Amino acid sequence: MQNRIRRSITVAVVAAALVAGVATASPAVSAPSVVSGESGVVAVKVPANQKGAYPLYGLKAAAMVYVEPVERGFTRHIALYGTDKVPAKVGPVRSIRETDFNVLDAFGKVRLYASGHTESRKIMDDFLASTKHVLRTSDDGAEEIFVIKKCVEPFCHFLKGTSVPGRNTGLSMSNKDILKKAGLVAGTIPARVINTGKAIRWLSIEYKKTPFSTMIPRSIAWDAKKKVWIYSASGRNASIDVVNGKTVSGTTSSPTAIIQFSSAKNAGSAFACRSMPDGGPDAVPYTNSVGKGSGLLMRSGKIFNITWSRTSSTSPTSYKFSNGSSVKTLGQPWVFLVPTNLTKSTIRYASGAKSAFVPKAPTPRWSFSTTVLKERKACEAPVKITVTKNKTKKTTVIKVGTKFDSLSTVNLKGAKVTVKVTGKGYLNKVTSTKTGELVITGDPSKVVSVTFAGQVIKLQHYASAQWGN
Repeated sequence: MQNRIRRSITVAVVAAALVAGVATASPAVSAPSVVSGESGVVAVKVPANQKGAYPLYGLKAAAMVYVEPVERGFTRHIALYGTDKVPAKVGPVRSIRETDFNVLDAFGKVRLYASGHTESRKIMDDFLASTKHVLRTSDDGAEEIFVIKKCVEPFCHFLKGTSVPGRNTGLSMSNKDILKKAGLVAGTIPARVINTGKAIRWLSIEYKKTPFSTMIPRSIAWDAKKKVWIYSASGRNASIDVVNGKTVSGTTSSPTAIIQFSSAKNAGSAFACRSMPDGGPDAVPYTNSVGKGSGLLMRSGKIFNITWSRTSSTSPTSYKFSNGSSVKTLGQPWVFLVPTNLTKSTIRYASGAKSAFVPKAPTPRWSFSTTVLKERKACEAPVKITVTKNKTKKTTVIKVGTKFDSLSTVNLKGAKVTVKVTGKGYLNKVTSTKTGELVITGDPSKVVSVTFAGQVIKLQHYASAQWGN
């Protein structure tokens, strides 16, 4: 079971005509089917910030988009669609986080698409046991997810929206109802509120790269000609969408942005020694979306002070202007979940004045540990020994690998091991400080066991492991 969880299966089932550069299809492992009780909402996890992720595909067709912080100061999108409105290509598709579940609970039983690169898959399945959402990932061999050849790992997985089950069957929530479930409604800003708005050029939100002090930026800039906000992550905003049957290159943008000031606490992670959601050394933020706090509505080049409140994860969020009237949106809303204990915000007004924005503390006011680096080094990371024997070359290559704090296996350099060789007894060896490999020459059949005793390498504790007898 554990090996299956830790294995990323790549499945490609999309015809080459869909998009240039699609890899050759593999046999389907998991055929799609509608699950009883689905609400007709499809959620797709889409990355941000990192260069290899761009351009982003298919976001303009979403009813709305949530933006959440993840580890290392980056952010990630949750794009929500009615089943019938998922584009032919959405992505790249990336993995889920604990923040997602409370957000998605408001929309009923959601079909959630994510990549299979998460080591915490078993724990996420346990969350699904209570939330009842339908998780489809490349790790399951979901045939709705395909891979492309020309890509930068791990941004190679995409969703073929036309393969999502339930299309054209009546199982598709309308954009209006999706917004209603979120607590939003389209309309005109009341006359008694419109004059309270302040004209701005841009709003910058910087997310702390815990446990370090580097700040990773996202910006929301007003485009007066197009009447939209341009959303950039680390300066990147390239997007590709199909509009009226034509492929259009553009930017991640929309007419309405909502900044929901909240708080975050430490979530667990794939690389933690303790399970989620109690906390973990990888400094993954779990951002709260249940409670109450302040926020901003961004429309027509202006910002308006608002409040938000939500009584439970299955309830919609109530967004209000300062006078108590309901917030009104235009077009596709983007909702930014902004934990004030991990971010700082700066506004550039239309007048040219620039100032830091300090919102009121939300309720509950979670705390986030910034000592996680110290905690991580005290944690005993798991390792696995691999031994490759070559009878022709008469060599045995030994590696001590770990996936602790990494998406792929990394060889430990300078790892001390004890190798049992028939006729020579126990030999104390050290893996290469350059490659992390240890090569034993001679008859490979005489290498019968390799032992890695628990030790500290570059201040990190690693657990014991053994191969062979």
